[in-house]
Amino acid sequence: MNVSSLRYMQVKEHLIRHIASLKPNDRLPSRTVLSETYQAARTTIERAVSELIGEGLLYARDGSGTYVSEANTGNALLEGNGVKTWGLLIPDILHYIYPGIVRGVGDVANNHDVNVIICNTDNEYEKQTKHINKLIESKVHGVIIVPAISGAIDLQPFYKLKESGIPFVFCHRMLEGIQAPRVISNNFYAGYIATKHLIASGCKKIAYISRPVYSASSDRYQGYVCALSEAGIPVRRDRILFESSFETDGEGYYSAQRILAGDDRPDGIFCFNDGIAKGAYDAAGEAGLKVGTDLGIAGCDDTNICGTLKPKLTSVKFQTYETGVQAARLLCDGTEDNQTIVQQPELIIRESSSVV
Repeated sequence: MNVSSLRYMQVKEHLIRHIASLKPNDRLPSRTVLSETYQAARTTIERAVSELIGEGLLYARDGSGTYVSEANTGNALLEGNGVKTWGLLIPDILHYIYPGIVRGVGDVANNHDVNVIICNTDNEYEKQTKHINKLIESKVHGVIIVPAISGAIDLQPFYKLKESGIPFVFCHRMLEGIQAPRVISNNFYAGYIATKHLIASGCKKIAYISRPVYSASSDRYQGYVCALSEAGIPVRRDRILFESSFETDGEGYYSAQRILAGDDRPDGIFCFNDGIAKGAYDAAGEAGLKVGTDLGIAGCDDTNICGTLKPKLTSVKFQTYETGVQAARLLCDGTEDNQTIVQQPELIIRESSSVV
């Protein structure tokens, strides 16, 4: 699913919520006003309005405008007498991981005649709380959540969801302290298979560069440690670096510079994600090291970055589409809070981790 398609879905959901607040035969704002309100292209607005006319929620009068149909009974659009609605909370709709999850959720929702409201949290607990509260007020039928990881943890919205009787499912990762069905990626295994592969490729002094400590980075670290221990390779603290910020500018680069500066430099690096791996490539080049020959590198997420780097980057691929599908199915099935589905990643081997 491309960015324009994701944006269109957002606009359509905003329009559905706006229509729910109007009365039958109320006039919809002009296309120009809607375009400015939702910061969307005119063509995106036209597509969303046309579909809502086709679905019977709106009707057009020649030369007069677009109006709310008699089928609109206020919140019935959101409460189940009309269009069923789910909320989907993700950190960033443009981030390379999440379009696959959105597509998976969207396909299942479409098969069940459910609309999806997509909410960006920017990985911040404060924004996550605001979105959940708004979804509760809108009386959605369910919520799928990729939990935020930045800021002061706020569990109250999840208690409110339970009190409101709105089911929710954790997706991609879970949140400690809250019991709910979950579909999670096996980050431990990701770290394990990437590090094990670097060892098999001839690396004996492998570093780990990660984003700040949270559940995924910790799990990948544990997988990294397990692979080293199995091979009888000592775990050295000076070859492990958790970055201090989630900012993407310079990620991996300064950490790799530091790790590669010593006399006893690593011969391999397992990177938390492909963005960090790209920074490690840059630092290695400045140090006069050739990736894939002097230094083996493996990343995570198998993004389009992998093909742009020279040599191409070995990376762990997560089943993002299937994760979204399974999360949506759990929401449909109304499973128990202890239901857990673990998605296993796979290693995509390329030239960056060839024999050193």
